[in-house]
Amino acid sequence: MLALKFRGNKNGFLIIIFIFLFINLSFPQNIENKITLKVKDKALGEIINMISDLGKVNFSYSPSLIPLDKKITIKAKNKTVREICDEIFTKNGIDYMVVEKQIVLKPHKKEDVQTTEGKQTQKEKAKYTISGYIKDKSTGEILIGATVYIKGTTLGNNTNAYGFYSLTLPEGSYKLAFSFIGYKNIVRDLELKSNQKISTDMEVEKIEMKAVEINVNNKPEEEIKEHQASNMKLSPKTLTQMPGFVGEVDIIKSLQAVPGIKSYGDGSALFYVRGGNSDQNFILLDEAPIYNPSHLFGFFSAFAPDAIKDIEAYKGDFPASYGGRLSSVIDIKSKDGNMKKLCAGGSIGLFTSNLSFEGPFKKDRSSFYMSLRKSNLEWLVIPLTNNDKNLKFGFTDFNTKLNFRIGNNDRLFLTIYGGKDEYSILGSSEINTYGISWENSLFTIRWNHIFNDKLFSNTTLYSSHYYYYLYLSKGLKDYWNSSIGNFNIKTDFTFYPNPSNTIKTGIDIGSNNSNPGNINLSDIALKNQAPLVPKYNSRESDFYISNDHEISKKFSLRYGFRIPMWQDYGETTVYYYNVNYQVMDTQLVDSKTAYSTFVNIEPRINITYSINKISSLKAGYSRTTQFLQLLSNSTSPFTTLEVWVPSGPTIKPQKADQFSLGYFQGLFKSKLIFSVEPFYKMFYNQIDYKDHANMLFNPLLEGELRFGKAWSYGTEFMFRKMEGKFSGWVGYTYSRTFKQIKGINNDEKYPAFYDRPHDVCLNLSYNIRRWILSAGWIYATGCAVSTPTGFYYYNGYSVPVYGEKNNDRLPDYHRLDLSVTYNINKPVRKYQHSFVFTIYNAYGRANPFSVNFNKLMTDNGKFVVPTNLNGDYKTVPTIISVSGVIPSISYNFKF
Repeated sequence: MLALKFRGNKNGFLIIIFIFLFINLSFPQNIENKITLKVKDKALGEIINMISDLGKVNFSYSPSLIPLDKKITIKAKNKTVREICDEIFTKNGIDYMVVEKQIVLKPHKKEDVQTTEGKQTQKEKAKYTISGYIKDKSTGEILIGATVYIKGTTLGNNTNAYGFYSLTLPEGSYKLAFSFIGYKNIVRDLELKSNQKISTDMEVEKIEMKAVEINVNNKPEEEIKEHQASNMKLSPKTLTQMPGFVGEVDIIKSLQAVPGIKSYGDGSALFYVRGGNSDQNFILLDEAPIYNPSHLFGFFSAFAPDAIKDIEAYKGDFPASYGGRLSSVIDIKSKDGNMKKLCAGGSIGLFTSNLSFEGPFKKDRSSFYMSLRKSNLEWLVIPLTNNDKNLKFGFTDFNTKLNFRIGNNDRLFLTIYGGKDEYSILGSSEINTYGISWENSLFTIRWNHIFNDKLFSNTTLYSSHYYYYLYLSKGLKDYWNSSIGNFNIKTDFTFYPNPSNTIKTGIDIGSNNSNPGNINLSDIALKNQAPLVPKYNSRESDFYISNDHEISKKFSLRYGFRIPMWQDYGETTVYYYNVNYQVMDTQLVDSKTAYSTFVNIEPRINITYSINKISSLKAGYSRTTQFLQLLSNSTSPFTTLEVWVPSGPTIKPQKADQFSLGYFQGLFKSKLIFSVEPFYKMFYNQIDYKDHANMLFNPLLEGELRFGKAWSYGTEFMFRKMEGKFSGWVGYTYSRTFKQIKGINNDEKYPAFYDRPHDVCLNLSYNIRRWILSAGWIYATGCAVSTPTGFYYYNGYSVPVYGEKNNDRLPDYHRLDLSVTYNINKPVRKYQHSFVFTIYNAYGRANPFSVNFNKLMTDNGKFVVPTNLNGDYKTVPTIISVSGVIPSISYNFKF
């Protein structure tokens, strides 16, 4: 495990370069090592193990093709491994070839050997590359993470995010295999005598899908080997097996049922990963960020489930290609569109309806995908206490993607997304109508290019914007508004020099702008009196390089680093504060003039050791940096004000160091996978708020903040069954998160609001013919909150008295969701339709959304605070819950 502390960017950069070169040069080919071997009448399999141990080399072969029981006698003193291989293998009908750090054994073929002076020697062979794309046969969709390998060996590779693979091998005859979860395996004969392009269409298995399959290979033992620590992959077929909210699959809430990812609860889209705050999660749609991933205050995800093709969640140990957040990356890929035929689908439910179309412009050359989703909440217009006012809310979103193949080496993708939410208090006229709303919009243009069989590139132009409105009067167009947006271009290269190494490098350049909150009033006089909060403009440049290195059959290494640079520039007003957070200087910055610059180095390393076919051990370290932070004084979507601000003279970049371990074990013939992952994480330059912080109309917003450190630690356990009619997972997490902020809680440590020590998640599914029965249950310790310890009177007013920060906890959160899906017809039919019945919060748990601390008077006339937050609701209305039992039914169709 690697942990480095850099005192200078230049020295740190040189250290990283040295490590990068050292790792690449420290694994020489050991076939020229000299060893001594004396054995008599021993099995060939034992001798292979002896050569491997003595010569520090690794063998790759198929036991069914090599006579491992054959008795061998050899006497070799101080001879090279190559000489011993010539004597043992070539004389016994076995050919060997050196492929990077492995000696590959195959049955003897006459054309592969030559005789020189009566002695057989292994022919040195030229190397060639096979490459291509792997796609779904029926739709033309690329398959991400499909496996390409040579049967009988450990040589292979996986397709990248665009379905591309590359594999370099010595000249020869091979069995080339392709596999992907839920698809029929393909094995074909390969005569490799030149570079070849081999693209493959894979066919879906016409059988009932397994319920929870979160891996990239068909074999559980392969999943154990390939599974990356702190990582979770989900497919839409996996999500459909989980109970959704009111009959609809929810991407974000589904992730919250994974160990290490904690949700706030009902009525909020906030989630927390391994001790990080909610704004430390990076959510990407086709490589562009989504700043608010929720609809309807967190009850629905911002993404229509039918539009999603692949989801990968990183809880830590990020690859070097990801950066910008401290705690997690949720990388979501949308569907490309069917390249074979025109299709349509959708759903109709009590709460939402959606409709999608996809098909080819030109078969196998171009396609489109379009979806539209709208809430059906008009029937939920709620009358308020005042009879002339009503509560109304709803949302819409759309997703469009175009996909073009331009020749054999180029491909172009265009993604457009938009979403809008609105929550209004309707008065007798528009002038008396007020509320809140928010909007997300993004687009990406991506160009894939194949330079040659070993070099692949992707260039992306992307932009994303988020707007938040607090309406004072919709009729008068009086509102408070905050926003954030970016415009970037990035290029990534993937180089496949050989089967043991995959090198990735890239650069990302862009600009960011944010409005921390200003008011727009129709009354010009009032508008001129309102304080003007300075806006922010920033530039960011990132460079990264990494290598996935399979050192041997048992050891693999992923290592690299990332260098982000952040720069703030004008036109703006910058306030400088003293140690007491009072303004000591003001600077008016001209347009395009830089006033703050940060450069950081982020090393990343991950080591995997395969103990045997069904168990592996993994360790990782990563440094991450975050330059954008969300300032919010509430977790409630009804009262929060969302303000994004960049790092600068006052707010230093947030940083985190994470160390993680992982142990993965197959049980009961690998039908059950067990994993345990402990972690430790240090956070620097963390933010909290002074008491009674003013977040609205405040040009001196940064003076309301306080800074310090935080740390978290914990262990995540998971049992997962991937096969059979009954499948699912059970997870448990124990973790703690503490903060220590100067100027808060007397500078002493205190638990973070999202410190929830115990977390249990249960997701089970049972498939029987056309029925799918699913259940999900989650439990979490209540959030840490500050409660008053008493009251006193001052000038006729009662004033609460508080003790330590976060001295109390909300009641524990737990909820059971149930789902029943009935497929009306068989999977082979062209028209597919089904009914989904769901019950959200099946046993009606009144989970707290907010707490109101009402005072009670004792018999002696003293006011006290109820110590039991679950007290009698009628007498002491301390808890407000968002939802009770919510049943729903929806109809899904596809043709």
